[in-house]
Amino acid sequence: MSPVKSFSCCALALALLLSLSSTASAGEKGDSAVTSQVPTTPVLSARRFPAALQATSSDPELVASLDQYLNKVVGTTCALVEQDGLVIFTHKETEALQPASTMKLATAIAALDVLGPDSSFTTRFVADKIPKNGVVDGDLYVIGGGDPLLATAGYKTVFDDPDQFYEEFTTLADTLTEAGVKQISGGIVGDDSRYDATRWVASWPTRYQIGGTVAPLSALLVNDGSTGYSDSPSDPTTNRKAGDSPLLFAQTLRSVLNARGIRVAGDASTGRAPADGKEIASFDSVPMTKVLSEMLTDSDNTTAELVTKEIGFKAKGQGTTAAGVDAIKESLTKQGFDTSGLVMLDGSGLDPNDRMTCTLDLALVSAISKSPEDLAALPVGGRTGTLRKRMLSTASTGRVRAKTGTLNSVNALSGYADTPQGSVLTFSFIHNGTDIRTTGVADGFTDRLMAYAKSFKFASLEPLPAK
Repeated sequence: MSPVKSFSCCALALALLLSLSSTASAGEKGDSAVTSQVPTTPVLSARRFPAALQATSSDPELVASLDQYLNKVVGTTCALVEQDGLVIFTHKETEALQPASTMKLATAIAALDVLGPDSSFTTRFVADKIPKNGVVDGDLYVIGGGDPLLATAGYKTVFDDPDQFYEEFTTLADTLTEAGVKQISGGIVGDDSRYDATRWVASWPTRYQIGGTVAPLSALLVNDGSTGYSDSPSDPTTNRKAGDSPLLFAQTLRSVLNARGIRVAGDASTGRAPADGKEIASFDSVPMTKVLSEMLTDSDNTTAELVTKEIGFKAKGQGTTAAGVDAIKESLTKQGFDTSGLVMLDGSGLDPNDRMTCTLDLALVSAISKSPEDLAALPVGGRTGTLRKRMLSTASTGRVRAKTGTLNSVNALSGYADTPQGSVLTFSFIHNGTDIRTTGVADGFTDRLMAYAKSFKFASLEPLPAK
């Protein structure tokens, strides 16, 4: 007998015993309301065991369908499917594979633990002296707090997802106006010393440094560190490439302030703010839950990496990728996750040497569901985020909410499938290889989940109401 059939039969027998035991106990206690009531649905009716009956046929059918599908997939795949915590399907679930961006689930879970859901990134404005009559005597220092979401109107035009969330850079500049600043006799100095000056993780392929895969990492960032916007922040441009992130921030701020009537006499530069500098104003990012929502919805690599450095800064006192990764793994262990096979070298999943099992992947997405805002941030098939152009006009359209992971030889998907029959399945799927269907490999997997469970309709099997 197969494990699924054996489990289903045991579940049915257990349900019978519990039902009979419950009925007997009620009678022994002499509860007149219970002993005098005649159930409309007999104790041994099939109506009392819909889930167990469903499993006897639906689980094996799903297993057979998924086995047949995965046997034709070129490459290596792990997969795991559960319903209400009960395992329905497994396939090499403990084999550690390259997870791509599903690694961001680990970063999100650790960020909520280490940083807190209401924490934020704070950008500070500091000068040598408190302004008099609205005039900053000397340079204005901008101390970066790691905010990854600041962008100008011109840069927004290049977003692949028109609904992608960002923080309007001019709102940050307006905090100086609100503080009464009218003139700066010196220049703008960008200070990104909160984190290290390593712009790219050493083990990343060099191709990531072009094409916008991830920004040159910095605690002081606007427009993902792209050139072309510092002089005309509101205008679209094709003159984009990775630049000096803190310098571009200072230049862009200078342009915005001058356009708003706050005259900046000096140039933009980078450097360290004085230790005894006087804070003039500050700007807080949106709460961490909103930052993580953007990261998960659009699989933002830059956001994931800066959150990782912030975790390192908070937990280890070091704003580095290595410190952040160590703190993330410690947080996962502390929270009870099985990190067997986990190899984590960054927070985004870009590193080709990252590894994760489907067992951990599914546990992470299950934990995400406990945070309503983060659960809502998971892309919906054919509707939002990184799935808005996938699962179009298929069985999975609008029924799959999942974190994607896509690289040249990786296609991963981890989330929830809401089947037409009313079942909610939690699943993890990681494929490493060169199957010609690319993202269609994972999408085909979820399409097959949609057939579950078709053997019984719960409504027809539930106990009838008492008369």
